[in-house]
Amino acid sequence: MRILPLLLACLLIASAVAAGQSVPASTEAEIARINSLAADPDAKLQVLQAMALDLGTHRNHLILLKKQGSDSFGQIYVKELRGRGFDDAAILTKLRAIARPASRPSQMGPTASGFTPVAYVATAADHNSAGTFVSLTPEVGIDSRRFAFVGGVPLYRISATQRDATGIGDVYASAFLRQPVGSNDLGATFTIAAPTGNRDKGLGAGRVSVDVNGTLQRRIEKLRAFVTPGYTNSLYNNVGYQRPFISNGNSVYASAGFDYRLHRKFTVGLGGFGLHAMGDQMVISQMTATIPDMTNMPGMPPGHMPPGMGSGSPSSGSMSTGGMPFYGHGPQATVPGSDVSDWGASGWASWSVSSIVSLNFNVARSVAYDLTTIRVGLGFNLSRQFSRLVRK
Repeated sequence: MRILPLLLACLLIASAVAAGQSVPASTEAEIARINSLAADPDAKLQVLQAMALDLGTHRNHLILLKKQGSDSFGQIYVKELRGRGFDDAAILTKLRAIARPASRPSQMGPTASGFTPVAYVATAADHNSAGTFVSLTPEVGIDSRRFAFVGGVPLYRISATQRDATGIGDVYASAFLRQPVGSNDLGATFTIAAPTGNRDKGLGAGRVSVDVNGTLQRRIEKLRAFVTPGYTNSLYNNVGYQRPFISNGNSVYASAGFDYRLHRKFTVGLGGFGLHAMGDQMVISQMTATIPDMTNMPGMPPGHMPPGMGSGSPSSGSMSTGGMPFYGHGPQATVPGSDVSDWGASGWASWSVSSIVSLNFNVARSVAYDLTTIRVGLGFNLSRQFSRLVRK
């Protein structure tokens, strides 16, 4: 006789729990809408990426949850939001925000050709003991799920002890390829730059330069780990940090590290880099525009330079000896690859102030050069505005 009241109590508790977990009809409708979009190959990645960014995770995590259970992507998203304490009204708002842009590709997504216009402006100020380097780089291009192409026209302002220059740098074009490989993301970048910058002012390499690299990265919840090997024939700001010189010569490099999303809009990271320069390197200094007057040093005959200082000409030889760094001995010189080879560590933080503006902070320490560089930068993503202008 006591079993019957116990069963009735269990049924009442189960009913209460079920009532508390019931999904409103409006939410069910939005879940069905999300699932319909996720079933469309052209919209699936956009929907998953939007949900992953909102949850502070990677889209592969959502795919894994779907494989492990019977819930749809929409149901998984709702459960994750409830686990974070969102009520039904807030969940409904988020579902509609996810579905709205994905269901209107003519306004937010790719064009009829499958590409999305890209417009981005980056500005940064780099400072170290060699001087201050300010850059403004507008980029425009196109992007798709697997391929992107952008072109940029950099503008530079160099302020150093013996160098004060402003002007256009080397105009460049970059192509990007992206491909998921299991739970990893694989990417490749090829960049070619034309000699539009004034080499005598330290604004350009004075020749056509190329850079090619590949990146393997993996996201685990809020953590992203990556490794990037590459090759270049002109060393500038493409390895680790903004150097106070341009070096023309073959070099291989690698960087690796990880970043962690502390908040949906705030990310921090740590990494390291290494560079091996092969053969003699033609160094164009951004620190000095003149050859230091060393001819009147005590014990030196008139017209002679101290050993290892060179003459500042392309055939000057190694300039690594002495107290002054090799890139400060003259405007141009040829040095062995061992002088240019470099390694060190870096740390960074980025904050997405809005959908348009991002703030970046970087610190890089070169152990080989005994040089610390601090960068503060702003990025302006104008792709949406550019897209609307293109479609008019």
